[in-house]
Amino acid sequence: MADERVVSVKLEQIEQYHGELKTKQESLSRSEFLGSTTEQRAVERMFENAIQACSDLANHIATTDFDFDGSSAKGALRVLQQADVIDEETMTTLLAAVGFRNVLAHEYGHVDPDEVYETLQTGLTVYDEYSRQIAQWFRDSA
Repeated sequence: MADERVVSVKLEQIEQYHGELKTKQESLSRSEFLGSTTEQRAVERMFENAIQACSDLANHIATTDFDFDGSSAKGALRVLQQADVIDEETMTTLLAAVGFRNVLAHEYGHVDPDEVYETLQTGLTVYDEYSRQIAQWFRDSA
């Protein structure tokens, strides 16, 4: 069974990072964001942290409750969807987010500031939805 402390800490981290991103979403105009490398890097790091916390939580649950081998964040998310812990839309959005995190963290490709800003404006609801689904599953399985 997933460790309640780990689940709680990861959900708190997701909430914290989501809150930080939400503050930037509400306070930064496109021109301010695009004109400030510091703001771009700060938002990129917030996304990395939020996505990593989601990945860590998925991996913890998938390995402890569903015999997943822990081989990849994307694999863990797929396991959670197949086990009806999260819905397909949430899984699909987070799979894309993990790819986005990999680009940000490992510089696999060029980071487009316009894409980051667009994600900031339109891509934050998944964190609340994921947290809600995980918490509901945890309550139901306890």
